[in-house]
Amino acid sequence: MAYLRLALLLLLLPLSLTVNAQKHLAIAQTFVGTKEATGENDGTEVEMFLKSVGRKKGDSWCSAFVSYCLSTADVREPKIRSGLARAFKKSKGLINANDVLRGTKKAETGSIVGWEKGGTVFGHIGFCLTNWDKQYGTTIEGNTSSGAKGSQSDGDGVYIRSRSIQPANYFRIRWFVPVKN
Repeated sequence: MAYLRLALLLLLLPLSLTVNAQKHLAIAQTFVGTKEATGENDGTEVEMFLKSVGRKKGDSWCSAFVSYCLSTADVREPKIRSGLARAFKKSKGLINANDVLRGTKKAETGSIVGWEKGGTVFGHIGFCLTNWDKQYGTTIEGNTSSGAKGSQSDGDGVYIRSRSIQPANYFRIRWFVPVKN
């Protein structure tokens, strides 16, 4: 099913979209509404994302989703492909979320947005679906919930979300990574 969806997407994409850095977003959007089979980080598409980065059924998959979309779109930067969200923090051109909040730097459509849980190794990632306007932006994420209720970093599917940079939160947006084709 996922392969058929991707084949249809590639046939229907306008030529201008297939040659720019937003192809990964178009691929990500084809998976909006994808849900885990049993709520245990499983299901055909979820396991496909996990397999793409060498992870197994049941593992967290937000980063595998991002990596799958980047690889399928043949994105050049960032080079990192990982099942661990924090691995992307080592990417070139990392932008601090506080700089975006202050308006001194920009997080543009297509960038990767990264969350961290305090000083732990735990995190979450997704894509910016819009240019970030200081505090606010729209994202597309895998392994999140559909709204304010439920887990924001270990949910049941791929959803479009409205997000905000909130520096005082324990679980918060900390960085962005530009994506270049």
